[in-house]
Amino acid sequence: MSFARLDQKRIVVTGSSSGIGRAIALECARAGADLILTYRTSQAAAAEVSADIQALGRQVQVCQLDVSCPDSRTNFEQVVVDGGQIDAVVNNAGADLLTGALSEASFHEKLQTLLAVDVTGTVELARAFGLRFQQQGHGCILTVGWDQSDRGMEGDSGELFATAKNAIMGFTRSLSVSLAPEVRVNCIAPGWIQTAWGDHASEYWQNRVLNETPLKRWGRPEDIAATARFLLSEEASYMTGQVINVNGGAVR
Repeated sequence: MSFARLDQKRIVVTGSSSGIGRAIALECARAGADLILTYRTSQAAAAEVSADIQALGRQVQVCQLDVSCPDSRTNFEQVVVDGGQIDAVVNNAGADLLTGALSEASFHEKLQTLLAVDVTGTVELARAFGLRFQQQGHGCILTVGWDQSDRGMEGDSGELFATAKNAIMGFTRSLSVSLAPEVRVNCIAPGWIQTAWGDHASEYWQNRVLNETPLKRWGRPEDIAATARFLLSEEASYMTGQVINVNGGAVR
C-alpha cells in the first residue's frame, strides 16, 4: 500500500500500551515508521506492543512516562532527542476515569487528574516537541479530543471530559498557528470507540451507541489509527489546525 506511507519517520506515541495508542503505534509501524512507545505503569503490555512492532520489521524504543509529572516529561524529552531526530508526536496518553482505580474517585479527584494528565501533560509535551520541530524545520503533532465536547453530554463523565477535551481542541487550533508553517498540528476527536469500557458497557450504553451512531456500530481503535496515519503522512500536508471527528456520523 503506497498511500499515507511513513517511511523514514520516527514517531512518538504516548500512552501506547493499549487501546487507541496501541492501534496507532501498530498502524504507524505498518506504514514504515519507527516508534517510541510510552507507558506509565503497564510495562508488560508495552513490551508486547514493542514485540509486535519488531515483528513488522520496524525499530522501537519503550520509555516510562508520566505525562502529568514535569520531571518525567523533561527526562523523556531528553532521552528521545538523544536517540535521534523525531518527526512526529501523537499525544494520546489520557487518564482512565471509567475502568481504572479512579472510577470510584470523587468528581474533584477525577477533575484534578484529568486536568493534570489530559490537559497540562498534553499541552506541555506538545509545546516542547513543537519547539524542537520548529527548530529542525519540520514536524507533525497530533492530539486527541472528544467528538461530544462541543455539543455536550449529561452526567459527571460528560462534564469532565468536555472540560478537558474542549481545552485540548482549542489548544490544538492555537498551537497550529503558533508553529506554522514548519509544523502541522491536528486533533482527532473520537466518538464511541470500543476500548476497555466499551467491552463491558451495559445494555443501555450498547443500545445508546447504536442509536446515536448512523453507521450503527462502535468505532474501533483501528478506525482512529487509520485517521492518525493519514494525518501524519505527506498526503495531509495541507491540513493543520483541524479537529477531525471519527465517530460514525454522530451529530448529537
